[in-house]
Amino acid sequence: MNRRISKSFKLIFSSFYPNFDKNEIENSESYFNFIMEKYPDRSEIFQLKIFLVMFSINLRKIFLKDSDIHSFFQKLQQSNLTQLRKLGTGITSLLGLSTARSISGEGSVYKYFDYPIHKNTNIKNKVNQVPKHLEVAVIGSGSGGGIAANILNEKYEVGIFEKGNYANGTVNNETFGYHNFYETYAIQQTRGYKVLLLAGMGIGGGTSINWTTSLRTPEKILTEWDILTSQQNYFNSNNFKESIEYVCKNLNVSEENNQIPNKEMKLAEGLGKNNLSYKLIPRNTKNAECSENGFSTFGHFDESINSSYKTWFPEDKFNSENVFSNTLVKSIDIKNGTATHLNIETNKNKFKVSVDKVILSAGSLNTPKILLNSGYKNKNLGNHLKLHPVSGVAGKFKDPQNPWSGSMQGIYSDDNLFRKDNYGYLLEGLPMHPSLFFPFFPNNKDNYMDFIESYNNWSGSIVLTSDTSSGNIINKNPQHLWNYTLNDFDHENLIHGIVNLVKANYLANAEEIMVAAIPTLHWKKSSRENIEEFINKINNIKNEPYRMLLGSAHQMGTARIHPDPNEGVVDLNGKVHGLNNVYIVDASTFPRCSGVNPMISIQSMSHFLMSKI
Repeated sequence: MNRRISKSFKLIFSSFYPNFDKNEIENSESYFNFIMEKYPDRSEIFQLKIFLVMFSINLRKIFLKDSDIHSFFQKLQQSNLTQLRKLGTGITSLLGLSTARSISGEGSVYKYFDYPIHKNTNIKNKVNQVPKHLEVAVIGSGSGGGIAANILNEKYEVGIFEKGNYANGTVNNETFGYHNFYETYAIQQTRGYKVLLLAGMGIGGGTSINWTTSLRTPEKILTEWDILTSQQNYFNSNNFKESIEYVCKNLNVSEENNQIPNKEMKLAEGLGKNNLSYKLIPRNTKNAECSENGFSTFGHFDESINSSYKTWFPEDKFNSENVFSNTLVKSIDIKNGTATHLNIETNKNKFKVSVDKVILSAGSLNTPKILLNSGYKNKNLGNHLKLHPVSGVAGKFKDPQNPWSGSMQGIYSDDNLFRKDNYGYLLEGLPMHPSLFFPFFPNNKDNYMDFIESYNNWSGSIVLTSDTSSGNIINKNPQHLWNYTLNDFDHENLIHGIVNLVKANYLANAEEIMVAAIPTLHWKKSSRENIEEFINKINNIKNEPYRMLLGSAHQMGTARIHPDPNEGVVDLNGKVHGLNNVYIVDASTFPRCSGVNPMISIQSMSHFLMSKI
C-alpha cells in the first residue's frame, strides 16, 4: 500500500508543482506521510489512502493521462457530489501544506521567495516533581489558567499543569512551531475537512503563540450574555468591566503598541475607498517597538509579548517548581460530587495527585474531554461549540508587500460586527506565512509556480464571522473528534465580508485577487472578467461542504455558563454543576461567541469568576 501511495503522491504532486526537483518532492512527501500518520481522524485518512492506492493502478491511464491530472483534480473540486469535492480538496490542500512544512523545518517553497528561515528553538523538557497533594490545581496555563493561578496564589498553594512544552526565547520556524505549540500539529479539522482547528499548547497556552490582538468584549455581547443566562447587569456590569480594565492594564494593551504594517497598507487604502472604517488593533506588547514580531505565532517566547506566562505567573512572582510542563491531566477522580485526585501522565509515568480545588482551563476542545473522561455527565458538555469561522482573501499588487512581516495584525474593521441580530463579522489583516496560506490558495487550475514566485507581492486579509452555528463532540476516544456545520445565516455573513474584502483589494488597485473557495476563485485585471462578474461568482457560492475553506483559532462554548444545569455546565460563579470543588475559566464557558478575538474576554471572565473564590 505504501509503495502505491508514494507512486500516486509523486504523480499528483509533480502535476501541481512541475518545477520542484527530486529532493524537494521527497521533502514534501515525507511531510505528507507524517500527516497520514498523525492526522487524528483515522477514517478520513483511510478514505484518502484508498483513493491514492486506486489512483496508482495502471488502468487509470486509459481514462486519465498524466498531463491531465491537474485539471482532473479541479473537476473533482467542482463536482456536485460532496465526496468527490472532499477528495479533491483534501489532497490539494495537503499538497500545499506539504510544500510549506517539512520534517527538517525548511519547507520546499521557501527558496522561491524571500521568506526568512529561522532555526528551531530549544525546548525545556524538564518535568518538575509533582507533589502528592495540592490545595489548588490549575489545568492549563493559557488565558484563563494563568490569571486564575495569579489570583488564587495569594490564598492557596497552587500548581499549574500544562501538557505542552516550555520554550526559550528564540524565534522559531513554521514546522517547529506548529509541531510543538499547537494541538495535533495544527492539522486537526472538524469532521469532513470542514474547519481547520488551531489551538495553542505550551506554557502560556494560546497567549504565547496568538497574534497579540487584544480587543475588549463589546458591551452588546455582554448584554447578550446576560440575556442568555437570564441575568440583569451581571456580565454587563461595572464589576465585569473592571475586570476587563484590570486585564488590559496588566497586559499593557494599547493601540499605541501597533502601527499599520506594510502588508496591510493596501487593505487600509481599500477599506477607506469602500466606505468602511478601520482601526489600529490594540496589542498586548511591551511597547510600539515590538512591531516586528510576525513570527510570534510559532513560539516567540521573549519579553516583548505580555503572554499569560510573562504577566500572571512569571518566575519572580510564582514558584516555578509548581509549574508542570509536559504533564497531561487525563481525568479527575470524583467521589460524592467532590474531585479528590488528578490522574496524570508524564512521558511513561502515570500517577495521582490529591487536590482540594480544581480549576479547569484546558480550552474549549480539551476541557470537555477531561470531564468526559472523568465520568461527569451534563447534556450541555461538549455541545454548543462556537468557532468564529474564518476565510480569506488575497490581493496581488505591483509593489512587494512582504506579507509575513511586521506585526501579526495591524488593522481591523468592525463596521459589520453587529450586522444582523447582533451577529456579523470583523475584517482583519493576515500574516501570510506559507504553511498557513498554501493549503488555502490556490486550489485551482492556475500555474502554482506563478503564485509561488510572486508570493512577495501578495497581501492577505480575513473575515472573522460571529457564528450562530454550533458544533459538538462526536466520538469519545483519544482524539475526541468534533463536528461543526455552518448554517445559512452565518454563511451569508461570511460571504458579505468576503465581498467587502474583494472590493477593498480591487479599489486598492490589486492586479489579481483570490478567494479561499473550492476551487479558488481567481480574478485578474488582465482578464476580460469585470469585477462585478467576479463578485457575482462569490455571491453564488452555495452553503455546502467543501465550497469554502474555513479555519478557526477561537473555540468557545463547550461548557457554557448558566445558573440552570439543564442549560449550562457551570454556574454563575464558574463552578461545575453538581461538583463541589471544580471550576472552569476558559472560553468554553461563553454563553455565545465573543464576536471579537477572545483573549481579553477569557482573561476578564477568569478574573471576574476567580475573584469570587
